[in-house]
Amino acid sequence: MDKPRFYFLNGGKTAELDFANLGFDYLRCPYRFEAVFEHGIWRTRGVVEDNVMHLPEGSQALHYGQELFEGMKVQTGSDGKVYAFRPLENARRMNDGARYIQGPPVPEDLFIRGIEEVTLANLPYVPPYGSGAALYVRPFYLGVGDNVGVKPAKSYVFRIFVTPVGPYFKGGFGPDQGKRFRVSEHDRAAPQGTGHIKAGGNYAASFIAGHEAKGHGYAEALYLDPAEHTYIEEIGAANFLGLKGKTLVTPESHSILPSIVRRSIMEIAEKLFKWPTETRKIPLAELDALDAAACCGTAAVLVWVQEIVGKDKSWVFPFDERWQKLYDELVGIQTAARPDPFGWRYEIQG
Repeated sequence: MDKPRFYFLNGGKTAELDFANLGFDYLRCPYRFEAVFEHGIWRTRGVVEDNVMHLPEGSQALHYGQELFEGMKVQTGSDGKVYAFRPLENARRMNDGARYIQGPPVPEDLFIRGIEEVTLANLPYVPPYGSGAALYVRPFYLGVGDNVGVKPAKSYVFRIFVTPVGPYFKGGFGPDQGKRFRVSEHDRAAPQGTGHIKAGGNYAASFIAGHEAKGHGYAEALYLDPAEHTYIEEIGAANFLGLKGKTLVTPESHSILPSIVRRSIMEIAEKLFKWPTETRKIPLAELDALDAAACCGTAAVLVWVQEIVGKDKSWVFPFDERWQKLYDELVGIQTAARPDPFGWRYEIQG
């Protein structure tokens, strides 16, 4: 590969933004990273300035949803260094999706190089430690080309853009920030479909459920399994967690996205805190037996679920201090405020 090119704006100084009060919104940053797959090989374009993409009108991404994306965060650590969190796991998850939609995997070293270069190019937009904000990193993957047939593309674009963001749910995490969710009658994904990969169509399918939930005053929709409508799946774009006695439980399903944050939380609970953990089917009716509930994800981090409202019944959960313990440990590892016994932090070095 070509030698990376790094760009430093404002002499590397932090951008003049109110980082502490950012929402979870797009703010255009100067640079993005791009590579293209043509004639059987990946070719790196590197750091580019144009935030507008020009695609052939027959592109499979536009007509048949041959598209994937990832979400991850880069943060300034307590030591002043800049870290990504488990980026190799994002690369592997994207490539699981690429194989499923019959596209070429993105080489892992190319994926990591892209994360490094786009972060360093936009370094002034990495929020300072303690601001509560992060640089949200969005790698995505498109099947492109001149086409009308239902078949995989021959050419692909891999691009990464970044934007500084605040909490996904307004208010962030805390004992005074419980969120209410509504059980949806809509399905997010088919039983043996694309729910287990981060394909864009899964999220388009969630718009109606989210719109209805928010229209009734809830933070988001809670999805049940698409086969039987009996078991808890996900909450919006976040994974579900429950505390049942001493045990931390989370759903198991083919149509659930394998969340990197959820996996990390389960590992922290089991290996650091020595809590019992279970990944299994969780019937909606089992909410009667749970002591506490939460949801988690890259954007959401960890959110206390205060209430879940179903068609004929609702469940209210108190704030449990174990959520605070998990949150503090996860964020502490991400930001170097705590030791990283797992080797999850990835330092971005210029």
